[in-house]
Order: sequence, then C-alpha cells, then structure tokens
Amino acid sequence: MMALFGLPCAHATIQILTTRVVFNGNENEQTVRINNLGKTPELVQVWLSSTDKTDGVEKENLPFFINPPAARINGQKGKVFHIFQTAEAINKYPKDRESLLWLNVLDIPPEMPEDADKNKLKMAFRTLIKFFYRPAGLKGNPMQAADDLKWELRKTTKGYDVVGTNNSPFHVNMTSVWLMNAENKDIEIPGEMIVPYGTLVYHFPQVSAVSGRGIFKYNYITDLGAYIKRTYNF
Repeated sequence: MMALFGLPCAHATIQILTTRVVFNGNENEQTVRINNLGKTPELVQVWLSSTDKTDGVEKENLPFFINPPAARINGQKGKVFHIFQTAEAINKYPKDRESLLWLNVLDIPPEMPEDADKNKLKMAFRTLIKFFYRPAGLKGNPMQAADDLKWELRKTTKGYDVVGTNNSPFHVNMTSVWLMNAENKDIEIPGEMIVPYGTLVYHFPQVSAVSGRGIFKYNYITDLGAYIKRTYNF
C-alpha cells in the first residue's frame, strides 16, 4: 500500500543539493544532483509544475523536459538530473521579468522482496523547491534588487505595517523580517517573497510604538541559498 505526502523539506534519505534552481534563458540546461543517504535503493521522479498547490498526480505540459524523468538511486550514491528548455519557453513566459515554477522531487521507497507478503504502508515523499526561469537580457541582478527594495512604515489601528516595493524584474525571497519597537527590541516575523514589480505588506500588530523614526531589518536569500541581512532606516 502506497501513501503520497507533499512536504516542504526533503525526506531524510534523499538529499537535494540545492535550495532553488535558476534557469537563465540563454542557457541550454541546468542540472540538479540528488543523493541517496540511505543504504537501500530509492526511486526518484522529477518534474516541473507551475504551482506549489498541485497534488502531483497530473503532470502539466510545460516547455521543459528532464532527463532522466525518473531514476533508481542506489544507497550512498547520487544522480544528476538534467533540465532542458524547449523553443516554446521563450515565448510562453514574460520577457521583462522572472517567472516562478516549482521543481517536484518524489522519493518512492522500493518494494523489498522480504516485504511481499506483509501488509506494510509505503510512504512516498514529495519535495518542492523554487524554479526561477530568468529570461535573457534582464537589467540588474537579484542581489541588487534585494538591496534596492523600497520600504514604507505605516501606523495602523493595530500596530504598524511595513510595506515593501520591488521595482525590479527579479523575485526577492526573505526568510525573516524584524521591526524594532520603542524598547529597542527587534520583533521578528516570518519573511515572504516579493514578486517582480510587486508590493508586500508585513503586519506588526504587536508593535505599539517604534524606536525613533523606525528601524526595519530583513534577511533575503541569494541564488546560491545564502542569507544576507539588511537594515533599513525610515
């Protein structure tokens, strides 16, 4: 009996050697290496979806193909999966900004001969990571986009709001944000992602007063998965 689970992080046996994939429009391919840290073989299936809300059962017809689409990875071994774009990709997605898709990695445990006569529950773990399609010719770069975010502090009836504006063609993903209160204590809430040419509002109902004109901090994630912390003074 098989059960399918969608999880935000990888199953303990399978290790995906990246936290995001950036596919530049002028590249022929990108690669993703997946390791099996366990001792028994695992079947791994990889595909792309346009949303993270998919159940993983029905596959979309997207302008990319992955070789191999599925592979057996022996214990303590790894496998490189190659992602190629087709000619339709350039025309399908906007040319003036990044597009966000999702890389799905399904880890299916093997059927062991010794378990053939046993009623055991087999669990397939699905991991999703961000896949950014970056058309050729975009001006600027993602790190500069994160540094150049515009922030506005607004007093509300229930604390404060911090409004972020992204005037770039790149996605900016943040892990955490902080607003300093009147006692000079940083109040932390989870970060989110600001889409290209979009805005995002962070709510701080627990902050009744700020220190001075206000100090805001945020952690953003680079293409390589590094965390960069920035401070913004209002």
